[in-house]
Amino acid sequence: RDVLINRKPHDVRRTQEAASAKTVYERVGGDAGIANFVELMYEKATADARTKSFFEKNKAKVSVHKKQLVAFLTKLFGGQSSYELSDVRAAHYTLNLSDYHFDCLLDIFAASFKEMGVKPRDTQDAIAVLQPIRADVTTGYTVRMEMARKNVEKGKDQLFKRLGAAEGITGLVEMWFNIAKSDARIKELIGDSLEKMKAGATIYLVELLGGPKAYKGRSLGEIHRHLDINDYHFDALVADFSRALLGAGHPDNLIDEVMVTVEPVRAEVLEKSRAAMDSVLMRDGKSLLERFGGDMDLETAVEGMYDKAVEDHRTRFYFEKAKAKQRQVRRKMYQYICGQFGGPQQYDPKQLRPAHYNMNITDYHFDAVLENFWCAAELMEMANPVITDAVEVLGKVRQMVTAGCTVRLEIARKKSESQGTDGLYECLGAATGLQTFIDKLYETMAKDEMIKHYFTGSKMEAIKKSQGSYLAVMFGAPIQYEGRPLDRIHSVMSISDFEFDSFLSCCGTALRAVGADAQNVDECVVLLETARRDVLINRRPHDVKKTQEAASAKSVYERLGGEMGVTNMVESMYNQALEDTRIRSFFEKNKAKVTTIKKKMTQFIGGAFGGPVTYDTNDLRPMHYGMNVSDYHFDAILDIIKGVLKESGVKPKDIMDAILILQPVRADVTTGFTVRMEMARKNVEKGKDQMFKRLGASEGITALMDQFFNIGTTDVRIKEFLLKDKDRIKAGMTVYIVEMLGGPKAYKGKELGEIHKGLGVNDYHFDAFLADFGRALLGAGHQDVLIDEVMVSLEPVRADVLGRSRDVTDAAVMK
Repeated sequence: RDVLINRKPHDVRRTQEAASAKTVYERVGGDAGIANFVELMYEKATADARTKSFFEKNKAKVSVHKKQLVAFLTKLFGGQSSYELSDVRAAHYTLNLSDYHFDCLLDIFAASFKEMGVKPRDTQDAIAVLQPIRADVTTGYTVRMEMARKNVEKGKDQLFKRLGAAEGITGLVEMWFNIAKSDARIKELIGDSLEKMKAGATIYLVELLGGPKAYKGRSLGEIHRHLDINDYHFDALVADFSRALLGAGHPDNLIDEVMVTVEPVRAEVLEKSRAAMDSVLMRDGKSLLERFGGDMDLETAVEGMYDKAVEDHRTRFYFEKAKAKQRQVRRKMYQYICGQFGGPQQYDPKQLRPAHYNMNITDYHFDAVLENFWCAAELMEMANPVITDAVEVLGKVRQMVTAGCTVRLEIARKKSESQGTDGLYECLGAATGLQTFIDKLYETMAKDEMIKHYFTGSKMEAIKKSQGSYLAVMFGAPIQYEGRPLDRIHSVMSISDFEFDSFLSCCGTALRAVGADAQNVDECVVLLETARRDVLINRRPHDVKKTQEAASAKSVYERLGGEMGVTNMVESMYNQALEDTRIRSFFEKNKAKVTTIKKKMTQFIGGAFGGPVTYDTNDLRPMHYGMNVSDYHFDAILDIIKGVLKESGVKPKDIMDAILILQPVRADVTTGFTVRMEMARKNVEKGKDQMFKRLGASEGITALMDQFFNIGTTDVRIKEFLLKDKDRIKAGMTVYIVEMLGGPKAYKGKELGEIHKGLGVNDYHFDAFLADFGRALLGAGHQDVLIDEVMVSLEPVRADVLGRSRDVTDAAVMK
């Protein structure tokens, strides 16, 4: 301490924040680090069957490609480079790079960074920077394949005819095999079986591409099993078939349709159909749903993800809906995810594409939703490997969710680039039409609760005129915009993605209202989208984890709605307890007593859940000690509370937290019963003959039965059962109870279940019987210890009387 007199305290958080303030370029090692990374990544990509076909080039081409990658990553990660990021889309547009391939590359990138010793947090940040490039890399493939898929859905018979029917396809196969047998990547697969393979392939492809069903051979998996074919070989086969189509003079759109039709064959040839998915779903014999913790935990994660998506400015526009609609969307999301995680299929995956096709959901939005799911699961303390598998499974629906937006906006973008916006300007009605649109837009925005506050005030007309001028120029008007640049106008505002998305929605509504068709609306949205960065000049990155942690930091008391929420919960719980035969006898009191109990319960639960503490918890145990509240009864109360909270629309995570808080109270509520019954049980185990004698033998028990009937026949809860044939019932019960309490075995009547069947006897009535029998014992002057021993002896009779034997317990154990 004396030597380190000037030692400064180490601020871990500040140190980490300072490290994160460095660019990714600096954190991965600058120029040298990126150059080493590209070498390592390229080596892995050429060894990976999934990506090998995109990276295996001649030496000169590989060298050029590596230099381009270094320049691209340097620029993207924050270093100095002359690479134009706007070139990425054009460079990849004609390649068949799908989301599957992009995800494979991200896996390879992550593995390469790890091998280089890059810190996990820095790797995570690097991958986050790469994610937005996905659209530029995959859009060409997505658009072409989506358009081709739509054409194929109209019927393969047209495809078959355009390919020249059986004769044309036979010629194509001939050309394909001529190319393939000289392709170093796959020629060894053909071997000496050229003619046989060609004949089989011809029959199969004729049928696949819309011709007559004539193929009767073995399954493709069985045929190719011994050849050890992988994605690399299949990519080569597809590429060669595409060359054959091109050589035969077929147009690009027809080639794309053929590729869409052929692609599903990959899974059959490689025999991996669901194998890859299954390897993620099943680990150590457990499905992903089981590893996730089952239905309730998955439902909690989906609820948490949805709630945070509503708070996340990137996704709020798509998730903030009316309560009824939210419940519907939440349910469908849960049903779909449950099926994908290995649970029952409750939602048809084929509905995903049409459900999302007309929504403007981009990769940016999709990644934000995945991030919210990850953080929701993380806050539930889910194991990282389980979350990783879950996100991998969810990521596979990306194209189905984003394809509609990608295709529509790309078509609109290409049209604007090739034809300019003059045509759009005329389609919108030129100057008059645009002014009508602007008027309608401002009318629409004035009704939008999310953004109307931006368009009010004394400068309203000036804003409208300036914005109208800007939009007119953007949509092709032959005028000059003379206002300030967008970034300067919005630099004093903090507009979020949500608000910008709301503005786009208002624009779409206004355009449709003035008669613009779907294609023109898409063109306008594409043009408006280019302004997002300048409008959101002060946009702050959304920290999902911090937001979720802040929400979880709220007490259960706050999450349930404070004093009013807890009061309503207790009221509903008490009312349901009065209807529940398992516990009704504990809650059925006079009006004044009921009011007192409700008040105390509200005070206790409110304090336990994090609200004001006005109840002394030290009173709990003595208050319940003399009551016969068992674990069975306590669980019944928890069941009712869960049901009440669920009916009130409380989120599963909050219900779970509430129950976890109440569980420790069990000991205070049930200990009295547990201790007394255990001591009584031990005495009974020594022999009931002693208890029989202490009760006054047969004579004493007979007198007890008289006293019990005097009490029971005036008890409104059970008198209807005792008065029907009082003397006969009393005689039978006396013989049975004498035997039960240690006397001679003299009972020869029917089984209790048979006697009581059809009478409608339930727990409530049996509790009343025990309470009245206890009063009779007390009235006869017996001590508490002996009364407890009698209660222990009579309790097993409940199951026989209620006709449930041990089935209830067995059902719970064997669920």
